[in-house]
Amino acid sequence: MRALIAFVAFFMCAPFVWVQDSSFPDISDFTKSPTEHVINQVAEPFRVKSVTSTITHATSDEGIPKVLLEIEGPGSQRTIKKGLSDIQGRFRIPHVPQGTYRFKATLNAYQSVVGTIVVSKRSAKSDGIMIRMRLGV
Repeated sequence: MRALIAFVAFFMCAPFVWVQDSSFPDISDFTKSPTEHVINQVAEPFRVKSVTSTITHATSDEGIPKVLLEIEGPGSQRTIKKGLSDIQGRFRIPHVPQGTYRFKATLNAYQSVVGTIVVSKRSAKSDGIMIRMRLGV
C-alpha cells in the first residue's frame, strides 16, 4: 500500500511534461505564454500573398486584441518576425519574402495555435489567414 501511495504522490508532484509528436512543428524558438498548456495545430497551410489577417474567438467572430503572432522562416531559417493583433484582432507583418514559414499565435488565457504559412505571389489577393483561438487551458 505504501508503494502505491508513493507512486501516486510522485506523479502528482512531478512537473507536467508535454511531448511533441513527430508531425508537430518545432516551436522551441517561439514565445511561450505563462499559461500555455494546450497548443492547437492548423492542419492545412495558409497560402497568401502577404502576412495579414484576423485572429478571432473560436466561438464567435469577435476579434482578439494583443495576440502575439510570430513567424519563423523561410524554410529552415530560424529568423523570427513578430506582430500584435489590434483591437479588432487584425495583424500585419510587413515585408515577408516568399517562402514557407511556421507560425504561432499566443495570448495568456487562450490555447495557442501553430501551423504553416506559405507566402507566394501566385496566391489570390483575397486569400488570408484566419486564426480562431479557444479560451482555456
